[in-house]
Amino acid sequence: MYFLSVHVAGDCSLSKSTENNESKIIISNIYNMRDSANSLIAYSIGSDINNIYRRDFSTIRFIKGKYANMFIGTKKGHNIMQAINESGGIPMYPFIAFNGGESYFIMHFDKSSMMRDLELIEKNNKIKYFDYTSVSSGDSIMDISRNLNQEMNMMRLTPTEKKIIQEAYNSGYLDWPRTTSLDDIARRFSISKPTALLHIRNAEKKILSCFIARH
Repeated sequence: MYFLSVHVAGDCSLSKSTENNESKIIISNIYNMRDSANSLIAYSIGSDINNIYRRDFSTIRFIKGKYANMFIGTKKGHNIMQAINESGGIPMYPFIAFNGGESYFIMHFDKSSMMRDLELIEKNNKIKYFDYTSVSSGDSIMDISRNLNQEMNMMRLTPTEKKIIQEAYNSGYLDWPRTTSLDDIARRFSISKPTALLHIRNAEKKILSCFIARH
């Protein structure tokens, strides 16, 4: 089996809404309907709902939330889902729109169907880059799914919490023994130690809540 990651720069209203800003669209599910239309469920992170979203949609409904704005609806497709279906690919969600483009993740049973998928996608879209890897075990597929869902698990974090927990992780604050101190992290963000610790603890709790259910 082959896992394909492909990033497309297209004219889709969702990708256009992420141009020149730090927002992201997380597409948690999409279904290819007849007449080149897709129904989808998606979340907008880091930006307010605007008219750009509506351009490709025949129906759309927004549901505002604390951490993200969800929207569901039916929109004009750009032949990517059709290409996945026709080539025999299996979509792996979420798909992500950012920096004016969209990233798609697809599993294929063999290399020939994967190359066919790329060929069909490129007929109506500009592929900026793609990558693929051979997958030989169920554990590998599970790791891929976990990594893809990381973006969903991070949705509840505020931008500040995300930046600080990423710094804490990358700099070794969460290692044992620690290779950086709380003082160092607080200084990098020009905040007090108690404030830095509060952001780290809040981020840890939100991330753990995605994996540990309350009973």
